[in-house]
Amino acid sequence: MIARLGTMFERTADVRDQKDLEDVLEDVCRTIADLLGYRAVVVNVYRPAFDDMLTSAAVGSEESVSQLVGRSSPRETWVPLLNERFERRGAYFVPGGEFDWDGLGVESYVPSIAASEEPDAWTAEDALFVPLRDPKGLLIGVISVDEPDTGRRPTDEELDALVAISRHAALALRIAQDTANDVQHQRMLEGILEVSARLAEAEEPDEILQAVCDGIRDALGFDKVVIELAPTREAPLTPYAASGWDMEADAVNHGISLETLGPLFTEEFEVAGCYLVPTEVAEERLGRHRIDYSSELNGRGPHAWSRHWLLVPLAEPQGRTLGLIWVDDPRDRLLPTQARLQALRLFANQAVAALQSADQALKLRHEATHDALTGVLNRRAFRARLAREAAQPDAAFALILCDMDNLKRVNDTLGHEVAVVLAGASQLDAERVAQRLQHAVSRAARRPIATIEASFGLAVYEPGESGDRLVARADAVLYEAKRRRREIVA
Repeated sequence: MIARLGTMFERTADVRDQKDLEDVLEDVCRTIADLLGYRAVVVNVYRPAFDDMLTSAAVGSEESVSQLVGRSSPRETWVPLLNERFERRGAYFVPGGEFDWDGLGVESYVPSIAASEEPDAWTAEDALFVPLRDPKGLLIGVISVDEPDTGRRPTDEELDALVAISRHAALALRIAQDTANDVQHQRMLEGILEVSARLAEAEEPDEILQAVCDGIRDALGFDKVVIELAPTREAPLTPYAASGWDMEADAVNHGISLETLGPLFTEEFEVAGCYLVPTEVAEERLGRHRIDYSSELNGRGPHAWSRHWLLVPLAEPQGRTLGLIWVDDPRDRLLPTQARLQALRLFANQAVAALQSADQALKLRHEATHDALTGVLNRRAFRARLAREAAQPDAAFALILCDMDNLKRVNDTLGHEVAVVLAGASQLDAERVAQRLQHAVSRAARRPIATIEASFGLAVYEPGESGDRLVARADAVLYEAKRRRREIVA
């Protein structure tokens, strides 16, 4: 017996998913069947998401196993069976004829057992159960045994042995469930770290936002995830990344603003920076702004997901809120634990970091190509534009340089000098533009500048020439135009 129990516990350490847990439960059934001599053993596991008992594993005849495994029954149907009047030494024995099985309202399996005249003979209507409880006394399952090899009802000693093994089975079940939870927790951490690594590598915020959505879906087990952003609290939220949701769906293009959703972000529904709101409350507080959408993966009972709203604001440390993450349809159909919500908040923080990084990068790129004083494009941007134009197939463009007289006055009044790149322009096109510019400059005179004069240098790109040579040719024409204008004035 000790060896079999040791093997049973060793297998609990290998649990990684639901299939592993089912294997452990089947091992529990076989251990009880072999050690205590029952031809039928069933393990029913409590499912918080549905508030019911699911027959997760069984050993017995092919007929009984096929009829029992996978069948569920509401938790309340077990209450009358686990009544104290049937309690014997920690087990519950229900003698045939003393319980109205049809009154339960659920189908029950009755084995084929020949009637016997013996007073302690086991009958087809007899039932023997042992509840499985966690350290807090909460019901996590029930073991049911039937068809004893002896053909007799259990003695006190046999009940003691069944209860003892069942307690070990309860511990094994709890360990297996905890191990599975630990694996899920590890996946959460790995998902967060993976997104963190991508945050350092990705150049575009869209990549990170999509990675956050995928990470929440894969690591936290939500089938639907969307990130919605808005430039202000009053502006409608717009979906920027999603997993499991169609970006064009009406549900995520609802046109509601952060300000409208404000009544949902209250302390009573806040856990770890996330807001879990019952749907009835959300609909009442949003009033006419309610969204025509309902969760699909709902459960039953006090611990089940039931069309809840789970929103995570994307708030910067400085206080500005950029948008939110909306998650729905948990695959386990359960309300998220605090650890799960804390992981969700970490994913949200990564989204905020990505958006702040992108905003900073945008500012740096702007500063690199724009004059800090006037905000106009600088020489670096000009050179980059020349390079892009020259790199086009069959490149054709013209360049105009402008020189202003009384430059300091003009600068102080109208801004710095500019260069004009005319994509696809011919010599004639460029000359016409230069004439319009010169006319516009002459008309721009106003106090404190009485007159404004400008000289223009024009050059049309020649295939293969460098940007420096093009600018030099335009500059030479500019210098010549300025010299001639001065001679005319003189």
